[in-house]
Amino acid sequence: MHSLRDAFENVDRRRKTLEIHTDEESVIAEFRQQFDTRNVDVTHRSLGAIDEMGFVIVRDGDGEFRGALGIDQFEAVLSPDLHPPWELAERDLDSAALFSFLENTLFSSYDRRQMVATSREIEERAWRVGTGRLYAGFQRPAALRAQTDVYRRFGDRDSLTVVVFIDGEYDGMLTDDVTVVTDANDEFDAFWFVVFDGGGTDHHRCALVAEERDPGRYYGFWTYDPMLVGDLVAYLEAASDGR
Repeated sequence: MHSLRDAFENVDRRRKTLEIHTDEESVIAEFRQQFDTRNVDVTHRSLGAIDEMGFVIVRDGDGEFRGALGIDQFEAVLSPDLHPPWELAERDLDSAALFSFLENTLFSSYDRRQMVATSREIEERAWRVGTGRLYAGFQRPAALRAQTDVYRRFGDRDSLTVVVFIDGEYDGMLTDDVTVVTDANDEFDAFWFVVFDGGGTDHHRCALVAEERDPGRYYGFWTYDPMLVGDLVAYLEAASDGR
């Protein structure tokens, strides 16, 4: 992997279909906006006489059934509530099924609120495991300053090593346990990412990578694929010169 964009090519080969079963036109429009991207076909089926909000079926590139979820379960990415990682780790509601359901699926037009909520799913796993390496790209110093409290607390978390990347100088207040990389390559001003190496366990590896293609609008994916996450970790390690 020579750039973060290389990861998109890996995901783009895993084409999926999201089959939306609903009669709510606003719901159909929202799904098309968020998931009608290069490796996803968004199709619609009427519910007919069924009196409910609806559900979504995911199929792989061969049309094989891979799972189904109720539309109400998509609120975690369509209309997210924001919580710090340590609160997510203690909640009764588990959105892991949703994120597994949509992994390696390219999304488009995510706004900053959706990006923060999606980042929290990766951060929550790193917080819960409490060891390993967590990498986060904030693009600009102002974005990192907005998350100072969260990442200061991450720096004090057990044996977790934290490395953050920004394009520009940072004068915020983080602990010495958080490494801030400000002189990496030029692509870090365009990408928002959170990558967790799993703390020595492939099962816990996860990553979010998204490119800001329009101001405040992001295109990207999240993944639990150990090999893809491993490639991202190796790339970010090299970009930070092993610091």
